[in-house]
Amino acid sequence: MTELAFLRSFLAWETFLEQSFILYLSGQRPPRGRAPHRYGFPPNQRAAMDWVVPEGRPYARWTVATDVSARAERLFQAGRPFAPVLRGNQNVLEDARLIRNAIAHESISVWEKFENSVRTKLGTLPPNLTVGGFLGTIVPTSAPPVSFLEFYLGKMEFAAQQIVPS
Repeated sequence: MTELAFLRSFLAWETFLEQSFILYLSGQRPPRGRAPHRYGFPPNQRAAMDWVVPEGRPYARWTVATDVSARAERLFQAGRPFAPVLRGNQNVLEDARLIRNAIAHESISVWEKFENSVRTKLGTLPPNLTVGGFLGTIVPTSAPPVSFLEFYLGKMEFAAQQIVPS
């Protein structure tokens, strides 16, 4: 259940990035503040969506923070609001992507990366490790105590609030 909650939350994060990016590129403003300075003016949202898809690819990836930052720097002045927020949270977002991959894929290489990340965070690899078990573990030194699930979801929510202030 915990893994599904995390996976759904990460999918919502991807959707948020895509939709907010397209809306800003189309000239929309956030509920509070000014619209980002755009370098181009697509005639509609469909055209804006086409602009973000890299040459030779069928779609734009929204899971890799560095990809989204580079795209933002190409289309918005100083990449704002995406690039600064994503760069400032790059490690956490990369960890979240790794956890998402460990849930969604059953490859040995993904699982090894996940185990290495857990070792780094906990100092050891718990026996019978599952992604859900890790997400339910309390983050060491967190005060008040929060689980890794709460930690990652909180970081994504905070980043979203910085990208679209309300």
